[in-house]
This record gives sequence, structure tokens and C-alpha cells, in this order.
Amino acid sequence: MTGAYDIAIIGGGVVGTAIARELSRYSLKTVLIEARADLGDESSKGNSALMCSGVDVPAGTLERELVRRGYIRYCAEAPGMGLPIRKVGAIVLAWTQEQEAILNKDLVDAHADGFAAEALDSAEVYRRWPHFGPGIRGGLWLPDEAIVDPFSTPHAYALDALENGVEIRRSWPVRSADRMAQGWRLHGPDGSLDARCVVNAGGIRGDEVDKLAGYSDFAIRPRRGQYMILDKAARAIHDVIAMPAPTPTTRGILITPTIFGNVLVGPTAEDVPDRDDRRVTEAGLAQLRQAIATMAPALAHQPINTIFAGMRPATQFREYQIIPRLSQGWLTVGGIRSTGLSASLGIAEHVAGLLIPGLFDAPRKARTRQITVPDLSETSQRPWQDVSRVESDPAYAEMVCHCERISLGEIRDALASPLAPKTLNGLKRRTRAMFGRCQGFYCGARVQTLLNAQSSAH
Repeated sequence: MTGAYDIAIIGGGVVGTAIARELSRYSLKTVLIEARADLGDESSKGNSALMCSGVDVPAGTLERELVRRGYIRYCAEAPGMGLPIRKVGAIVLAWTQEQEAILNKDLVDAHADGFAAEALDSAEVYRRWPHFGPGIRGGLWLPDEAIVDPFSTPHAYALDALENGVEIRRSWPVRSADRMAQGWRLHGPDGSLDARCVVNAGGIRGDEVDKLAGYSDFAIRPRRGQYMILDKAARAIHDVIAMPAPTPTTRGILITPTIFGNVLVGPTAEDVPDRDDRRVTEAGLAQLRQAIATMAPALAHQPINTIFAGMRPATQFREYQIIPRLSQGWLTVGGIRSTGLSASLGIAEHVAGLLIPGLFDAPRKARTRQITVPDLSETSQRPWQDVSRVESDPAYAEMVCHCERISLGEIRDALASPLAPKTLNGLKRRTRAMFGRCQGFYCGARVQTLLNAQSSAH
């Protein structure tokens, strides 16, 4: 398999798929390459699922600029793709004078840059959220912060890119890269491909991808974040993004509703040597429990659905590492930390602006095709609730996952997608099957059987 492309994007997480979608708007031959069987299967699968306005990102940085742009675009474009977004707002809390001083400075900075923000005294904080723990001196209310679906987002970007002409190769790890007279030759498991320009969106492995081309401008310093997902009953108690005043290294452990109807607690922030070390530890769980006890003790006895850990591609630098080497046909998009989901469309726009017309004189397409993905949010109308849909196809009334009320029809549709999931975890993220209280105890075997049958058919 040898192909010649204008651009090869390495990395199929939320940033790589957003770049692919953006470049699909231009008359370019583009390929998106992902090492794993499913897209969004590394850092993009383990995050806080927030759509941040940029107010809590350091002022004057490229990161804030791209987060802000990404947020604006997501709010405008996500609904057309079927992606849910809900502005629940965030409250940043202070227990000490030092934290109050941080929030006062953040308030001034927010207003200076045109963000919506409001200082709340202790009485107002407790009036709005009486379930919060004692000792809070005040808070900073950020009404524009939102929750989204972190799993459907990269899938929607990739499906859009595919529909508009981008080739997508999964299970295609790049093993080596050779510099050619006009670009690069990338070698994979079943051959090679040539591209005039390579965009490295390798995420947690971005420094390793850069080393294939002989670059070493940064090193990934993996930062593990452990999380806890509370059962949906917790949502009746807590329905706001709550977090402590930030520190120089982390925004701290937050407690937030999810778009799927649960409450999420996390993440911890642990620098670990192994970028694949996604263990959940007793020490990490103790930190999460302490955060609940401090911020929202009313949640302390709520059932826990699951625990997991994500990995953030931190580097030795606080700023994004977007490094254009256009004369060499290589553009690095590295060090995209926890704000990557929010910034993804802003990063994609920035990357396209560097490549066009910097390297390619490519006209924008007059028309592009619109795609939509199923809205998996808890408040959306599920297929089994649509009488006409069920009457036309009873598979939408046949429940496979009873905890999340996911029908056979929804799983069948996911498996028939142009970018069908290849793994059980990929299918779970695409449908919400096995996400519920029993974590697949009752439905797991049948979901696996449906996946196996689809795999055998192909």
C-alpha cells in the first residue's frame, strides 16, 4: 500500500480528527493515520469532558487564544453534527485568603479579556449550592463553562473528514519516517505512503513521532489523572462544575455533571514515567474522596459506577508546542494538555492557517457534506422513545443494555457506520452500552457477541 498525499496527519485523537475535518474543506489529498484500532483511544478517551471558554487559561498565551476560538466554534458547529452541549456553568471556590486573592486576580483578568465572570461571597455560594462543604469564603462564577460528549466528538470530526474526502487508516502505526526530496515517506505495517507534509498530532506519543523525523524540541512528561464516576442519583444533588482555585500545575480535582447524567470526580495530577500507566491507585482514590468531603460531602455515600484513569501529554513547557517546519514539510502539534478537547477546532483552524497558503495554494471547497452522529446525552430523545421509529424498526425497542437503555438498533447502527468500532471499548464509547450501573455485567456478553458477528462478516 503506497500512496501519495499532500498531507498526512499522524494521530486520531480529538486534535488529529479536528485537523482532518478542517483540511477536508480544502482541495487537498489528506490522510489521517491512527496506530490503534479505534480513533480517540488514547488521551481523548480519558478526560473531564468539559468545554472550557478559555477564562481559566493563562492570559496572553496561544493556548488561551485557541481554546477561546475552539469554544466559539464548537458552540456554533457541534449542534449541526448532533453533538450535545450544555452550559451548566462553573464555580471556582476559595477556602483561604490566598485563594481569594487568586480569584480576585482571575476576575480582573476575565473582565479585561471580555469573559463572563462574577464574584460570589460565601453567603451567595451557599444560597445557590447548599450541599457544598463548610468553610468556603467565596467563589468565582463562570456561567459559560459547559459539558459535552468527549467520545462522540472525535468520531464526528473523523466522520465529517471521511465524508469530505479524507482517507482514514486505522491500526497503522508509523514505524519510521524518511525525508524525501518532496516531503516524507512514512512506513507502516503493510507498506508505506508519501506525503508532502506531515502533521504530528501524536498526543501522548507526540515526542516519539517527532523523533522519527529527527526532532527533539520537547519531551512528553505523562501526567495521570484518576477519576471516579458516581451513579446518576448523584445528579439530583450536584449539577454544576465545582473546582478549587487553581495552582500553577493543575486546575485541581473538580466535581462536575456529565452529559450522560452522572457526576464525575477528578482528575488527580500525577507525573508518572510510563505513558501507558493508567492504573487506579488507593492513594488516587483517597484524593478523590477527600475532594468530595471538602467540596460536596452530600455526595460521599452515593454509589460509584466506575473508576478510571486518563493520561495527559504534558511537557516541560506550559505552552502548547505547535512548531511549524514548513520548509521541511513537518508541523508538530504537541503538548496539547487538558484543554485539547475545548481547543480542538481552534487548533485545527490555526494549523490550516499555517499550511494554507504557507505551504499549499489550495482553494477552499465550494461545498462540503454535513454529517450527524447520534446524540447520546441523557436529556436527548432516545430511539426507543420515538414511536414512529420503533414502529418502522422494532430493533429500536429491543433493549440490550438496560442500565443505559441502549437498543439493539443503536448497536447495529454503530456497527454499520463507515467508521465502525473495531473493539469492545470503541463500541461502548459509540453507544453508551455497558456504561451504566452494572458496567456490562448483564449485557457485556451480548454486546461482545454482536461485535464479533460484525467482525466475522467483514
